[in-house]
Amino acid sequence: MWARTSRHRPRSLRGLLVAICLFLPFSAAVGRSDPPCPFEPVSNRIAVIVGSDHQSCPLRSVEHPLTNPAAIIGETGVILSDPGSSLQTGRLVLERLQEITDKPVVAVFNSHIHGLYWLGNQAIRERYPGVPIYAHARMIERILQGEGDFWVQAVTGDHDGEKTEFVVPDHPLRGGETLTLGGIEIKVHHFGHGHTDHDLVVEVPQEGAVFLGGLVVEPEVPSQGVPRDANFQGQIAATQEAIALHADVYIPGRGQPAGDAMPKRALAFLTALYDGTAAGYDAGLADFEVTEQLKEDLGAYQQWYDFDQLGGVISQMYLQIEQDQF
Repeated sequence: MWARTSRHRPRSLRGLLVAICLFLPFSAAVGRSDPPCPFEPVSNRIAVIVGSDHQSCPLRSVEHPLTNPAAIIGETGVILSDPGSSLQTGRLVLERLQEITDKPVVAVFNSHIHGLYWLGNQAIRERYPGVPIYAHARMIERILQGEGDFWVQAVTGDHDGEKTEFVVPDHPLRGGETLTLGGIEIKVHHFGHGHTDHDLVVEVPQEGAVFLGGLVVEPEVPSQGVPRDANFQGQIAATQEAIALHADVYIPGRGQPAGDAMPKRALAFLTALYDGTAAGYDAGLADFEVTEQLKEDLGAYQQWYDFDQLGGVISQMYLQIEQDQF
């Protein structure tokens, strides 16, 4: 299958730019491979660029992916999932794709609206003008209500080179659909308001694979970048639903693809965080007091990306718990 040539709602724009910097996983030793950001096979027909692996993919948010662009190699064409954060990243994804297949791109899936995941649409349409782009109908609605411009500015606004323009997905989904694309069956799931109000989880039964989008990033504090977009009880429930699909391999929004132990770890952390916040609320603690307590109680996770930024997630959890009392 693989012809390889390399080794195997934000409060304000200023606030979001700060959040994005915190949102991104950092590595103490950033290396370069040649070429950078290779596709790595995770099943017979699926390959992933692990954007958070900064030994192989440099940490440059406009030129290189920071998430996990993925390719499903069908009989007659390629289905891309979450093609990255910019025009430049999308072009890089296509360059790396040519190293593993000569089949054309026949479809694109966008998991959710956060700009690191989907602004690469522009490059795919540049190369394949008629390619259908699938996303939840609510994502499309939010883009058209102004969030498309917002995310372009937030992710790529400081870039001096060729400018990224957002490309709106044109095939709305709501979850529950079964599609055949490139000769491959794709099942689309939406488990309710989780990481966002429109997360798509894409299942490829033939490969025993599930794409989790932003529902699961691991090892990393979940929904840290834009916590007010999340419903944390819903994110727990949606992660449980995804695990219940019993896939052989799960592809997170960021982090290494793996078996179900990976989303189970993420679920255990998120559940402990939510339950600890609820207990602190019931005890009459302020959110900052809950944060200090949980940093101690959850010390086993202190090496996870953005652990020192727990406060933003806990504050939003605290607010949601408070609202549920009324």
